[in-house]
Amino acid sequence: MLFAAAVCLFGCARAPSPLWPQLDGSIGMTHRGVLVHGREVPASGEGFTFLRDNGRHWATTRFARVIERAAKEVAAERPGATLVLGDISQNTGGQLPPHFSHRSGRDADLLYYWLTLDGAPVSTHGFLHAGPDGLAWDEANKRFLRIDLEREWILVRTLLTDDEARVQWIFVHDNVKAMLLEWAQARGESTDVLWRATQVMLQPNPGGPHDDHIHVRTACDADEIAHGCEPFGPERPWLALPNAAAPPSDEILAAELAAPIVDERLAALK
Repeated sequence: MLFAAAVCLFGCARAPSPLWPQLDGSIGMTHRGVLVHGREVPASGEGFTFLRDNGRHWATTRFARVIERAAKEVAAERPGATLVLGDISQNTGGQLPPHFSHRSGRDADLLYYWLTLDGAPVSTHGFLHAGPDGLAWDEANKRFLRIDLEREWILVRTLLTDDEARVQWIFVHDNVKAMLLEWAQARGESTDVLWRATQVMLQPNPGGPHDDHIHVRTACDADEIAHGCEPFGPERPWLALPNAAAPPSDEILAAELAAPIVDERLAALK
């Protein structure tokens, strides 16, 4: 049974060919997969801009829409700031150093929103590291900035309540998670949204502290699973799919991660 499951996991994580024309979009897993017929998020749009125009802003068509829509929602609800987009995936997916994942169009790095100490939004910035007090040193401009909790929470809330987003994880530093939840609770956010936020926000280990951005991961939807997307990780009750194939067990996933690549057809996915 373990062998059969491993064959299924490996065999599905490949690019389409005349023998497997049904495989399309986000194929395989986020850490071992490819992207076919993805969509590039524009260099700028309503409420967002690239950090770098480096060819790393490809996503599934669905996830690209979600990112653009979330940035637009923040800009509409709290005008004056711009969401800075970091890496998503390459146009064909695959390895994206230095990331462990970002291989199949379902991961996106979104830099934090920042304010000057007197409350003015800062839309042009790189990765700034938030301290336990929410402050960061902006070396380029020789000043302290503070994390914009209001806009950051609007972004998180928008992603969690967008049915198409299917957010499985938001990787973020524990300190920032605590500040966001405190902010949201103090302003009367709904219990359901707060509960979802506590479930998906996590400081990963390994994977870096994530004190300068959130890393958003979207779960496969039913159509993507049918075309080669491999679901894995925790099942969120609010993302349940009717009649969807069950994700691999923890034991199968551990075996898959530890197994050496022996099939030349899969070497590109390492």
